[in-house]
Amino acid sequence: MTEPSRLERTLSQLSDQPGVYMMLGEDGRILYIGKAVSLRNRVRSYFQDSAAHPYRTLRMVQRVVDVRTIVVTNEIEALILEANLIKRHQPPFNVRLRDDKRFPYLKVTSERFPRVVFTRVVKDDGGRYFGPYTNAAGLRELIDLIRIVFPLRTCREPIDGKRKRPCLQYHIKRCLAPCVGYQSEDDYDKLVDEVNLFLEGHYDPLIERLQGEMSAAAEHYNFEAAARLRDRIIAVRRTIEAQKVVWRSRIDVDLMAFARAQGQACVQVFMVRDGKLLGQEYFILEGAGEQSDAELFSQFLKQFYTARTGNYGMNGAFEAEIDASPLALRAARDQQAPVAVKARARRRAGFESAIPKEIQVEAMPEDASVIEAWLTEIKAQRVRIVVPQRGERREYLALVKKNAEQNLRAFLVHQEATEHASASALTELASGLDLPEPPHRIECYDISNIQGTNSVASMVVFIEGRPKKSDYRHFNIQAVEGPNDFASMQETLRRRLRYLRQDADRPPVADGDAATRAIEAQARKRERFHEKPDLLLIDGGKGQLNAVAEVMRELDMWGIPVAGLAKENEWLYLPGNSEPIVLPPNSAGLHLVMRIRDEAHRFAIAHHRSKRGKAMTKSVLDTLAGVGPVRKKRLLAAFGSVRAIRNASVDEIAAVKGMTPALASQVKEALSR
Repeated sequence: MTEPSRLERTLSQLSDQPGVYMMLGEDGRILYIGKAVSLRNRVRSYFQDSAAHPYRTLRMVQRVVDVRTIVVTNEIEALILEANLIKRHQPPFNVRLRDDKRFPYLKVTSERFPRVVFTRVVKDDGGRYFGPYTNAAGLRELIDLIRIVFPLRTCREPIDGKRKRPCLQYHIKRCLAPCVGYQSEDDYDKLVDEVNLFLEGHYDPLIERLQGEMSAAAEHYNFEAAARLRDRIIAVRRTIEAQKVVWRSRIDVDLMAFARAQGQACVQVFMVRDGKLLGQEYFILEGAGEQSDAELFSQFLKQFYTARTGNYGMNGAFEAEIDASPLALRAARDQQAPVAVKARARRRAGFESAIPKEIQVEAMPEDASVIEAWLTEIKAQRVRIVVPQRGERREYLALVKKNAEQNLRAFLVHQEATEHASASALTELASGLDLPEPPHRIECYDISNIQGTNSVASMVVFIEGRPKKSDYRHFNIQAVEGPNDFASMQETLRRRLRYLRQDADRPPVADGDAATRAIEAQARKRERFHEKPDLLLIDGGKGQLNAVAEVMRELDMWGIPVAGLAKENEWLYLPGNSEPIVLPPNSAGLHLVMRIRDEAHRFAIAHHRSKRGKAMTKSVLDTLAGVGPVRKKRLLAAFGSVRAIRNASVDEIAAVKGMTPALASQVKEALSR
């Protein structure tokens, strides 16, 4: 009797509880993520001989070598977890938002005196999030408008009553200086509430509130405050006039329609609040080519509203379980920590306003009842998903669909032009460097330092002529002292290429053992530099290139093409060739390598500045064992400076919160040396 495979053993041990399952391929990559009321029944149904799957599902099942599962309490938790895992891992057989990690949001922070900020990361941290927006420039303009109309603070300075005078923002009427007590916390909270009403699209209550405040200010002869309120009312009314009334009744609804072409799909969303069109965004979906309309809307609704509600209701321990890293565990702990009552109320209100009472779609999702229950629980009101069949609702949805078709056409034209330009540039580059074929993966390296201090190196990666920022890496130069760019470049390349050397020295795996191959592939994937580049590009001329050539000989890596780009004339150099390769000034290939080199330069300088800034703010306290960031902050707040701590007695130091007599003695002894 043959021993059962790893997949067969996993299938026989599946739980009958609700949860999320992840299909794994031979290379360890997650192929598909799904949810189930019963993990046992759902997962096993994929591998039954009698199952009639669509072609796309059959292709996926043929590649599965193992299944991972996460058990949860109920189907709603499974729904939220599924959406988060799809967003994180981007499985190829799932419908997913294209570049959804890049979508910007407007955030009203959960601090004691909240700020309005631009962010691309949504967390359940007590803040209120508005978005996602697909136009970052438009969002920044909106934030600028809010800061003009509603003078909230923009600084991160703690409001502790220690500041003696207001900053410039107060004098230019962009802040009312709560830091020095010119504005009370209650008045500041009223301003925050007005911002939230403005962003939610509830303009009538906002205008009534502002008019009441203006009248009260005028009655008390506070004409300067009344004038500010008048200007705020005018700005809000201008915003209202720019918005189109699309509904006769004052309804809150999200309308969603999609368009398909060339294996791509675009979902258009119109957000209507109080009968007015508050905003519209479109999202390009990947992996939607063979999916049914119902499945497409199911996946989109889950990912769209999970992002808008900051993963509300998701147990942070799930994410920690998946990552199994200290940072993930700390994030989970932070999300489960108690939140101030005021911040918690704002967060809840933010999630409620992000969800309308009605969602209109073109096709009813199969799990619509679960999605409705999930959204209803967050909003604390009944949320309905409907498919309009006739009348006014159907006409509006047809208008949304026309916008989806137009945006998809524009996206496809742009995508085709970009791909053509990248292909042309890579072909020209391959021809100029005499490469056998256009390079798929290009890695570029640069060194940054000031007189040899805080020396760092950068590695940027371009795939098919486009940056892949998740593969970018920084190197802190460790073994080189002084301003020696050649030796620094050699250290960087040794540290990067040694991983390829390890792969080359690794013994082969038996062909017949798919499970072992999967484990081996996962181990290789954990190595940070497992992918072999098709071209190494060095920022520098002959000197840097010769230094790299020594490393290539040392590691026997001559199979990887390498070139140096000298900035003075933008000439390319190859090892062993004294004559430069001069590409025409208007060459697409030259423009590509210049762009890659500039990106490596920017990335190196950014890390160098960060490292230099940390070094400049380092104090003696950072070198003391047992004194971490919190204790350091408390000591400096109590005494004002390191000198004052040095002059203080052991008892005075021990009196600071978090300090002990033994630790205070160690601090006193260390500072007295």
